[in-house]
Amino acid sequence: MRLWQKIFLSTLALMVFSTTLVSILLLKSTRDALWEREGQRAATQQRYLAGMLRAGVVSHRLQLGLVQLEEGDTRDAAVEVLSQQATDDYLIGFVLVDDTGTELLNNLMGTLEDTTLPEPPEDEPRATVYELRDGGNIILCAMPITLESCQYRLGAAYNVADLKEDLEEQALHTVLLSLSFSVLGAGLLLLLTRVLLRPLADLRESAKRIAQGSYEERLTVRGSDELAGLANDMNQLAQAVQDRVEQLEQVAEERKVFIGNLAHEMKTPLTSILGFADLLYLPKDVSDSKRVKYARVISEEAKRLRSLSGKLLELTTVGSTSVTLEPAPLREVVEEVALSMRPVMANSGITLSVFCPACNVDMDRELFKSLLYNIMDNARKASQRDSRIDLAGRAEGDEVVLLIRDYGQGIPKEEIAKITRPFYMVDKSRARKAGGAGLGLALCQEITAVHNGSMGIQSIVGEGTLVTLRFPISGHREEPDHEA
Repeated sequence: MRLWQKIFLSTLALMVFSTTLVSILLLKSTRDALWEREGQRAATQQRYLAGMLRAGVVSHRLQLGLVQLEEGDTRDAAVEVLSQQATDDYLIGFVLVDDTGTELLNNLMGTLEDTTLPEPPEDEPRATVYELRDGGNIILCAMPITLESCQYRLGAAYNVADLKEDLEEQALHTVLLSLSFSVLGAGLLLLLTRVLLRPLADLRESAKRIAQGSYEERLTVRGSDELAGLANDMNQLAQAVQDRVEQLEQVAEERKVFIGNLAHEMKTPLTSILGFADLLYLPKDVSDSKRVKYARVISEEAKRLRSLSGKLLELTTVGSTSVTLEPAPLREVVEEVALSMRPVMANSGITLSVFCPACNVDMDRELFKSLLYNIMDNARKASQRDSRIDLAGRAEGDEVVLLIRDYGQGIPKEEIAKITRPFYMVDKSRARKAGGAGLGLALCQEITAVHNGSMGIQSIVGEGTLVTLRFPISGHREEPDHEA
């Protein structure tokens, strides 16, 4: 059963129950009020009849000129007065009983099966008492009456059949009205339920399309109720899924490009190695000069492959393995890197200038050295002979900033955002000639992230490149600053 059906049926059941209960209570209240009114009317008529009876007995005594009638005369006078009272459609008969319970007059025989008068309440012996008889069609009233110091009970029967028919007709009309109201309410409720839950159906259809792959699907948000909140949440979910899918697609594309570039980078040195190995192996006689030349090419290409494989291994393990960071003196690490890089720089005709503040940085020492090696090696490859490279550091609050600057060929502005991608090279022929494979800066990006740092690159073509590294300081060492 669908949600709108459950809501409709449960609300309809509650509405019918409430309407029926209200109708029953209203009918009962109306019935009790009408019967009470009819009883009061009968009691009023009964008191009128009793007053007429007293007046008739007094009139009879006065006609006889007596001070008081005897008991027998009183009975005769009372019976004579009541006998002269005519009945009609409302007053259908009366009964007179003396204090011994003997009926002096009863013209109800044949009208009621039981003409026994109800007993008046003991605490109100003179109150008018009435009760329903004959299935509720007749009200039988009884009241005590004193005639010439003698006690009697006067009863009278009044026809209320019309009132009962009116009540039954009113009950029927109420039931029909209640049913009509329920049917009308059911129709309006059905319409209202479908209208209010229509956004939920739209949400369901949109969710189904999103589940089928239409991640660009967005739900229309109307109002500020719970359904609008749900639509907002689903839109955010769809956006998150779409972003994740696009990210995965981008990763897949980058991986595809990465594998293609890797295959291409490995193919070139392997081809050279195989080619020159064949030149050494196939001819019968190879001169010493050619053998040395071929062996040098094979050695250089093998070194290139070793460098490529080493950087690939380092790149894949940096982000996937757990790295333990421990406080280390930054100046000491920088000086070690500078010491090993100076001979290489000297062979390229480049001067290296280093200055570093005394502070501690949480690091993996070897990875951090690899970071500096790669950046400085890239700067070397981009620089001309008789040029210089500066590595300077300074403390800024809780951070240490390392600036590595070269004065080489520079990088075009539109290429800066791409150079940290694996295998990306601005000038491929020049980079290969220098022994590069486009992995250095990608590796630097990973190592910087592992050390909770950041790397920024600024460059101007023809003027050089500035690499800015920022790392949180773990503590200070009090050492005098000096230039390495």
